[in-house]
Amino acid sequence: MPTQEIPREQWTRFFDDFSKQHQGWIVTVEVLSSEIGDQEEASGLPLVGISADLKARDSRIALMVGGRPDAHLTHIINTPKRVWFKRPDEGAHEAIEVESEDGTMTLVHFRRVPPEQAGRQLPRKA
Repeated sequence: MPTQEIPREQWTRFFDDFSKQHQGWIVTVEVLSSEIGDQEEASGLPLVGISADLKARDSRIALMVGGRPDAHLTHIINTPKRVWFKRPDEGAHEAIEVESEDGTMTLVHFRRVPPEQAGRQLPRKA
């Protein structure tokens, strides 16, 4: 599985393009930290988008999944230092990893939803 580091000056465009191409893909978000251990933040929710705000001191990456009032998460990654993109050999996108200045790693795993199942990603409330 090839891994590519995304240069900081390309983050905004990379995440904009990636979000457009992968909107609705099912994601799992994990946070790995020496302080809190391994925590799963979200699982089985569709991607809404990823954006980068790269101010000098207060840069951050926002990851939005779910997209419904009853199933939504915005995960903020403060002071991101490095971004990697992992792609499996067959060409479909698999994961993004973001390392923060404090050493925290955020892993976002993607799974494509077949078009016939796209409308059934989340159970609807009655």
